[in-house]
Amino acid sequence: MLTKRSPHPVFSYLIYTCCAIAFATVPFGLKFGKDLFYVASYISFIAIVLNIRYYTQDKLNFIVSLLFLAFGLGTIFWLVAFKQPGPYIDVYRSYMSTARLVIAMSVISLVALNERIAIQKITLVVSIAVGLLVNAYALYQGLWLLQARIELNFDRTTIVAYLLTAISLVMMQSIMLLKVRYRLIFYIAAFILSYSTIILTGTRAAMIAYPALIVLTVIVTKNIIPIRHKVAIILLVPVLLASTGLLFKDMIKSRIDDFERNVAAINDTRSENSVFSRVWMQIVAIRTGNKAPLGQSVEQRANEAMEVIKDDPQLYNARRYLTVHMHNEVLETWSLKGAWGVTLLLSFYGSLILLSFRQSRNSMLFGVTSALVIYGLSDVIFFSTEATAVFLLAIIASILSAKKPHSATEQSAC
Repeated sequence: MLTKRSPHPVFSYLIYTCCAIAFATVPFGLKFGKDLFYVASYISFIAIVLNIRYYTQDKLNFIVSLLFLAFGLGTIFWLVAFKQPGPYIDVYRSYMSTARLVIAMSVISLVALNERIAIQKITLVVSIAVGLLVNAYALYQGLWLLQARIELNFDRTTIVAYLLTAISLVMMQSIMLLKVRYRLIFYIAAFILSYSTIILTGTRAAMIAYPALIVLTVIVTKNIIPIRHKVAIILLVPVLLASTGLLFKDMIKSRIDDFERNVAAINDTRSENSVFSRVWMQIVAIRTGNKAPLGQSVEQRANEAMEVIKDDPQLYNARRYLTVHMHNEVLETWSLKGAWGVTLLLSFYGSLILLSFRQSRNSMLFGVTSALVIYGLSDVIFFSTEATAVFLLAIIASILSAKKPHSATEQSAC
């Protein structure tokens, strides 16, 4: 029977248990984790259908979840319109996988945004446990297995850096929210652990972005820690960066040297250049998108890109990435889905930022959203199934970490 009363708690316990296990297993490349994420979305859908009036009472929460859904369905619409067999089929498959995850998250988010059970403390504990587990394993790979750049169980170190950033931001903010003695000391220790693993991925963007994101979340945090603790953390970050940098100076030096080689080779259009190739790809993305403002297939983009490169040989390095993506979330979307795709992507970002500042400020969600946007400047998060899953789970954890109103206690539904 349709009711405005709170749904039975068993739905919430099942949904969040699946999400917690997924959060702990997806970073290790276990397919089981993604399957559980889908199971959580199926249970959420059943809960919503049985309690549709309850879940649509808060219009803003409902609209935000619809915007999440629209973002996922937009990709499905593009796939239906343009997908075709051929050498670019892996691109279509990647977007199909991430679109399904976003759609699943949109359903779970509606349940999480309207959650009345006091689940904040267990969310924080689980988030800290997952963060320690993943970072400890990453450190083990780097220091004991002596991997040149840690990969967890993947073959792409940049993706690992993004996963670690999302998980670590949730862990760090959870430590701050958890009211225990010496949390400032725990926070500092967790920063050293997490930043060490970020360095060991060898991903320059993450090395720079992660400390900035930590400072940003501390600044945005409101009514959780005393001002003196905020100031202490902000002042300590440069000291911690310097000390951690000394521990891993060889890795940092190698990445700086590689950057300098890329800069020196800017005019060598035939050699691999991880820095300026991104610039050339983004230029190609803009020009090919301008020719198809309502969207196009990957094949059509590749053909247009070859014409662009033919006219401007300086962009030659971009051609090797035509079977992958253009290394910028907005420009990649522009080059394939056109103006409507960019609108849906920006609506997704905007919805998350709106949730971050609605009522009590959610600095954890703001930090995760900022990471999603920042990394989207030089890569495409929504191309990787693993990165997408972890960021979406981090968003769910951030929503659940928000303290519920005092009147919102655990309720049962008949």
